[in-house]
Amino acid sequence: MLELAVSQPNKSASSVVRLVWNKLGSIHLTVILCLLLTADLTIGYICLNRRTILFAPLNDIGLATWIQTYGKSNLVYTMWFFVLLGLLTLLCVNTFVCTTDRVVSLIARRRHFRPRRLFFKFAPHIMHYAMIIILGGYLCSYLFSQVLITRTLIPDVPFNLPGTDARITLIELDPLYYKGDRLPAFEDRVLQPRAKLQIMDGDRQQSAMLTYNRPLRCHGYSMFLKDFNPKRKDGGMNRKVRIDLTIRKDPGVILYLAGIILFTVGMAMYLAEWMAVRKG
Repeated sequence: MLELAVSQPNKSASSVVRLVWNKLGSIHLTVILCLLLTADLTIGYICLNRRTILFAPLNDIGLATWIQTYGKSNLVYTMWFFVLLGLLTLLCVNTFVCTTDRVVSLIARRRHFRPRRLFFKFAPHIMHYAMIIILGGYLCSYLFSQVLITRTLIPDVPFNLPGTDARITLIELDPLYYKGDRLPAFEDRVLQPRAKLQIMDGDRQQSAMLTYNRPLRCHGYSMFLKDFNPKRKDGGMNRKVRIDLTIRKDPGVILYLAGIILFTVGMAMYLAEWMAVRKG
């Protein structure tokens, strides 16, 4: 009798877990979530109209601080964003459960497929897992990124990277100017700012080129060019050379890269299968 009493709660708990798992992986839940996401993003578009200033600080202060300040203080215009986070979380859980069920089913039926055919069948599931990893990377970035206030560098004045021995010095600003004659308004304007930097890390010394499309990475920090001066060849009213940096320590970058690589592998497998089937 005692064994029966113990087994009954275990079976009940197992059935509840299985029921919840099945509900979370339901295709009906997927459709509902997609419809709700569409409605929520439509509302978000209306709320964002002329109010993007409320969300711009997300890139500088992180999600937790933003929620405590801008988010809570403007719930009429930011509530859609909180709903969006919840819906995306549910969609990730739904995708994970659904994909895992398919993977387990494929493994259970592996004897019914040739090895190469079985290998290619994992392609879409690998891409689904990759998307979950990428979304997790974005969430990790917003929650745990360390964002420093804008740093201004002037030539020959070193900047110490926080928590490290690295010192970064602006050597010179070597921009590319517009040299055409079709756009007179752009004559002698800077098209691509190129900042030559020197990095001193203990006994090591190296040079680096920083541009808008080429950030600098050092000790886990990423440094992005935000602004520069002068913007014309003659310097205009202000000829003092300077660059403004945005500095972030983002743990989500590793997840982005892992997700992108995994997604690329899945796409390659999917393309290889399509080519093999077409050839056959």
